[in-house]
Amino acid sequence: MQKHERVAIFALVASSCMFATGYLLTRAHDPQSGMGALIVQSLFAGAVTLTILVGRVNWKPPGEYKWHILFNGICSPLILYFVWTGAKVVTPALASIIVISNVLMIALASWALGRKKFNKAQAASLTLGFLGVVWISVERGALGGEGAGVVYLLIGAVLIATTTVVMEVPVKVMGGASATLLAMWSGFFVSLIFILATGGFEFYSLEQTGVAFTMGIVSIVLPVLFFNIGMNRIGAADAAAYKLLIPFFALVYGVIFLGEIPGFSASIGGLAVVASVAAYQRTGNAKDGVLEKGRLL
Repeated sequence: MQKHERVAIFALVASSCMFATGYLLTRAHDPQSGMGALIVQSLFAGAVTLTILVGRVNWKPPGEYKWHILFNGICSPLILYFVWTGAKVVTPALASIIVISNVLMIALASWALGRKKFNKAQAASLTLGFLGVVWISVERGALGGEGAGVVYLLIGAVLIATTTVVMEVPVKVMGGASATLLAMWSGFFVSLIFILATGGFEFYSLEQTGVAFTMGIVSIVLPVLFFNIGMNRIGAADAAAYKLLIPFFALVYGVIFLGEIPGFSASIGGLAVVASVAAYQRTGNAKDGVLEKGRLL
């Protein structure tokens, strides 16, 4: 194994490990402090950290991509709201599985836009994956009493898929760092304006601010940077497959820190989703994973 491959594997495993912390840390958030305050502070901490780490950035996106950046800025806080709210109800492992189903949604969106064609193996894997998502949604929602959480997570997955497709071209033109940084700052200002306009922002406690800053840095910015490091070394398609480790780490966190273990029935659906995403990634080619670049979660 060459050095660049070892670096890529380390970076991608670390990325998945940190992405999964969001499903755990959201449980440390006190609802009385407000989800809006959590999102604003998280985006601020993440944007500042990324600005320091990246250094020189193209702060002026090409004119034709300004609306793409604004759209991403609006969707970013919405994604955090739906994913983190849903993760408060659904076990971390199953919550992360529902969210990574956005890979399948991105594939369908690309097909609908004429950007991609599927072979038979990919079509079969997509079908299996969506059946798994449907089963988890029914089992944990209609049957398990976690309907609201499942709906929130599915909305978050749809928004991730939508913003990823919208940001595909701007990311290619501007570069992943610049596009991500502009999206985070625009997301911060959009969420700040909204929360100030609705009168929902107020300082609650240093502890909750610490939770927000930790989530912004550990659960958002650092995993994105590590993912980009790995992707640049082994390609987007192979790098995307490592995101399948997120449910594993989320499961470990849930068992160790929360004592939550997914039920057997829901786990079957979860395994179907993970297997389908893995099969989809492996049956495609290197170009199939290019959309991964623009993703923030």
